[in-house]
Amino acid sequence: MKFFSVRFFAFIFTLLLVLSAPLSAQQSPDTILYNAKLVTMNDHGVNENVGTVAQAIAIRGDAIQAVGSNNEIRALAGPSTKSFDLKGRLITPGFIATHDHPQDWDPLNPYLVKKVVSDSDHIERFLWEEPAEQKLQMFPKLLEEAVQTAKPGQWVRISLLNGRDYRGQDTITGAFGRRISKQMLDMAAPNNPVIIRAGFTGLMLNQKAIDDTKKFYAREWDQFIEPPLGQREIQTGVGAVSYRYVEQEVMYSQQKLTELYQLGLSWWAGYGLAVNASNIYTGAALTAYSTIDKNGKMAIRLPWTWYWPQRKDFFLDPYFRAAAINMQDKGSDYFWMTGSNPVGNSNECTTLQANTPEAQARMPACHYSPDTEDGKLSRVGLYEFIRGGGRFAGSHTIGDKDIDHIMDIIEQASKDAGMSVEQIRDKRHAWDHMEMNPRPDQIPRIKNLGFMLGGYDMVIYEGRAQRRIENFPEEAAQFVLPRKSLMDAGVRTSVEIDRPLGYTDLTYFTVLHTGVTRKDQDGRILNLKEAISRQAMLKAATLSGAFYIERENSQGSLEAGKLADLIILDRDYLTIPVDDIPNVRVLMNMVGGKIVHLVPSLAREFGVSPTGAQVELGGRPAQW
Repeated sequence: MKFFSVRFFAFIFTLLLVLSAPLSAQQSPDTILYNAKLVTMNDHGVNENVGTVAQAIAIRGDAIQAVGSNNEIRALAGPSTKSFDLKGRLITPGFIATHDHPQDWDPLNPYLVKKVVSDSDHIERFLWEEPAEQKLQMFPKLLEEAVQTAKPGQWVRISLLNGRDYRGQDTITGAFGRRISKQMLDMAAPNNPVIIRAGFTGLMLNQKAIDDTKKFYAREWDQFIEPPLGQREIQTGVGAVSYRYVEQEVMYSQQKLTELYQLGLSWWAGYGLAVNASNIYTGAALTAYSTIDKNGKMAIRLPWTWYWPQRKDFFLDPYFRAAAINMQDKGSDYFWMTGSNPVGNSNECTTLQANTPEAQARMPACHYSPDTEDGKLSRVGLYEFIRGGGRFAGSHTIGDKDIDHIMDIIEQASKDAGMSVEQIRDKRHAWDHMEMNPRPDQIPRIKNLGFMLGGYDMVIYEGRAQRRIENFPEEAAQFVLPRKSLMDAGVRTSVEIDRPLGYTDLTYFTVLHTGVTRKDQDGRILNLKEAISRQAMLKAATLSGAFYIERENSQGSLEAGKLADLIILDRDYLTIPVDDIPNVRVLMNMVGGKIVHLVPSLAREFGVSPTGAQVELGGRPAQW
């Protein structure tokens, strides 16, 4: 009997060992990165503290399993764990851009377009590397060639890009309606719709393109509050941002648009982005990203906001309003709705008085003005949306006076809905750009109501902010992206891109450098008092971005249990000379535990294949 008991317990013990071995193997990390300088961003305060700096990280599935010292993390390795020596390189959380328009910029990226589109689809031509004046001289011949190549009725699009140094935008758009006129396009292409794109915003259309666009929208055209093509565009062919409706809805087939955006997500990953948030402007774009997400092909995450000012009256309808509000936070970890910009963007109306009567006369009425019919409709639409429980986000803002209107409406609608101040803060309403806002006296109210702000430092880099305020007193400089004042007041700000980086030599580090130095392309500084440290800018680009998209519990920092979104850099962003920041390279980007961008040099070191659109399509990282 005793012999039986010993054998029985020995059997049970052996069985437990056998059963526990697979369990132990299952719990080991898939990947370990060690011997790194790993910036965790686990200090969640509104400050410049980047938190604990660790040595190693363990990743299992799509999540971070552990962060710690080399010895602690390497001890977790199992037989199937892949371990990589970072040799002291810097690791940070993946970047979060809280306002961009990848669906607008991908069609301007020659690498992407040439991969996806052929002349059998529609005709695409680019003028890219030449100075702006030379592009304008080359344009007529290129237009002639493109039209001759096109079949009758086929779309022709020519993009006049700003070059790798991102210069010449004003020269190109200044030629629209003058050196490049609608009449010129009509004569050159009477049987083909033609669209001419500038390298940022700005476009030209011929009559056939206008007719085809109106035909697409059919009877809906007469129902629009703000038609996709305004009267000026219909008369002169000159427009600002209506290319998005023309290209996404009319010119591109749904299949090709989806292919372009899928490849574009991979391209944006090459800048270190884990997240690139955007308004979604068209049904075709919404369908494309939904399809990519459904197919599991999203290289990075894209939280989106509702934006359809063409029918801002929709938000007066209780059913539609409830549907939009209840779509918030719905979706996957890669594609979800994070709020709405229900009635359109604000403009440059400001409390400042211009320096000359002429400049003052050019000031537009506020978008939310109580004194205009359009303003009244916008006010009612925003009020009902907020009163119904919606989150205001994704709005392009310029002047400080409209910010007063926005805060007044949100505060009153919330009060009328019975919300406390704490409940208003929990909504985490947000607006973007900060081109001429907020005023210093608006900041305490912003803090009290819990608003979050996005900022696009590129407006300083390209000199547009400086041109915007040149007609105003010196105090206007205090209104432009006041990051330091906001941080000191405890207000979170995030980082935007909002520029077509794809065909340029600019990167996300260009944006970060501008926030740290307040320098434009030519080295001129705008209000250095509002510059923040490189640590604070990195925090805005990671953790604060996660707060903006309401995913701080799963993104924005490198902590156990959070999604494994991280990047590896070629140099130490935290210690290199400040003016070396634009030269930092992203060697690897991991999103959800998957490597979505890996340059050849690090791939060879790791013994794996390089990957990502910027590498595979011959972008600069292909040589790194």
